[in-house]
Amino acid sequence: MADEQKRPRGVLIAAAAVIVFGLGEVWVGWKGNYLGILSSRLPTSAATAVVGMFYVLAGITLLTTRSRWGTVLGLLFIAAEVAGRAYLVLTGVAPHSGGDFFKIIVGGLIAVGFMLYIGLRSFRRS
Repeated sequence: MADEQKRPRGVLIAAAAVIVFGLGEVWVGWKGNYLGILSSRLPTSAATAVVGMFYVLAGITLLTTRSRWGTVLGLLFIAAEVAGRAYLVLTGVAPHSGGDFFKIIVGGLIAVGFMLYIGLRSFRRS
């Protein structure tokens, strides 16, 4: 099991945060506006819930696997979440202008930030 590695603490914290954010997106998919973050109510959408599940799956994968393939799979799930955000905007499920659109972009940038952090911390040579 030469592929096994110990996860840096920061990656574990990021994985837990990713799960929490993903559960928030799943909630938005089923109930609409979560905690009043958005200025307008989104229609309930299974697609939004699926996008959130990619985030949840990323966090679970990162918390439960210690191998490089697990890290790569977690990163792919986060990438799917970012692509899912674009899909939601392009199909009209999420707003394509205004303050809520800006929040969607910021959320996507945060996800990319998680990807960069996790990738850099996980694949750094010891």
